[in-house]
Formats: sequence, structure tokens, C-alpha cells
Amino acid sequence: MGATALILFGGPVAVGTAAGYLSGGRLSRLPGVRLRWLRLLWIAAAVQVAQLATASLPGAAGRHLRTPLLALAIALALLWLVVNARGRTWPLKTGVGLALTGAVLNALPIAVNGRMPYSPSSAAVAGLRAGSQTAKNVPAGRSTRLLALGDTIPLPPLHAVVSIGDVLLAIAAALLVATAMHHPANAARERNQPCPTPSPGSAWR
Repeated sequence: MGATALILFGGPVAVGTAAGYLSGGRLSRLPGVRLRWLRLLWIAAAVQVAQLATASLPGAAGRHLRTPLLALAIALALLWLVVNARGRTWPLKTGVGLALTGAVLNALPIAVNGRMPYSPSSAAVAGLRAGSQTAKNVPAGRSTRLLALGDTIPLPPLHAVVSIGDVLLAIAAALLVATAMHHPANAARERNQPCPTPSPGSAWR
């Protein structure tokens, strides 16, 4: 599971890095991208950890806390994306827009079902044991709603099933990394430098 998660999350970053280099970007320019309100991401991560911990709570306590905590984590992450989209270039805004769309598409089936539903047939194709439940996933049944937005895309090599929203989030991650590698790292310093004074006769050169 750890290796699968690493590939699912690290794969888009690796693709974005390769695309950035092929298009003339540099990783050294990434520090030039100023990120605002990073504390929101840390809070969202803490809420996500708490949401996963609800699986060990006895009785109905975990079931009642699971969805609100997941909704709060998603809302904090979305707010962070919106805050950091302001004043950016259109490629970065496009990446943020894709990430927002993917997050919303994932949030909808979770909101109406309590957890992200997955297709048992897709899980079987991916080599997973159908019918198992986790703090985040539940097998689809007759009462499942919006299954088309759930985990229905099997990835047999990774033994995983992903959603349309996951695909958009992966594309967004790759685009954001590739675009950030073209960020003008020295733009702020260049704006603060005075214009050079032309030397005598420079106009004739």
C-alpha cells in the first residue's frame, strides 16, 4: 500500500518535473514561487489524520465524525488553493482550477455516501479484494449514489482504483510543478533594481 501511494502521489510530480525540464524550466526556480498561508495545509493534514483515526472509534462515534472531518480537510485545502491562485500566471491558475475541480468531484460522492464508494468489479480487475471497507472507502451497492464519480478506474499494475477526480488532481499536480519550474525567480529582484544609466555615446552602439 505504501509503494502504491508513493507512485500515485509521486508519479504526477515526476511527470511534471520531466515536462518542466523538457520545456526549458529548472527546479532551482521553485523556491521563487511564494506560497501563502501554508498553515492551512498543515491544519488540513492534521484534520485528515484525525479523520482516518475515526475508524478505530467504537460505536457510531466514528461514523458521525468521519464525514464532517473529511469535509473540513477538503475545504481547508480548497481555500489554500484559492488563496494561492490570486495574482498568478494563467498556467498556474489552470492547474489550480483543475485541482479544485478534481477535489469537488471527489467530495460529491463522499458527501452523499459518507465515504468514497468504489466499484467491486473495478477492484477485482485491479487485483484488490472486493467488499473491504476502510475509513475512506466503501464498496458500492444498490443504495450508492454518484458512483460514476467514485473509484471506478482500475489500475492493475498499481493494484489500485481511482476516480475521475483523482485523474484531474494528478494532471493538476504535474501542470503545477512544470509551470512553477518556469517561474522567474529573479523577477522581484530585477524589478527593484534601478534602470542602468546609459553611458555617453551608447545610443550610437
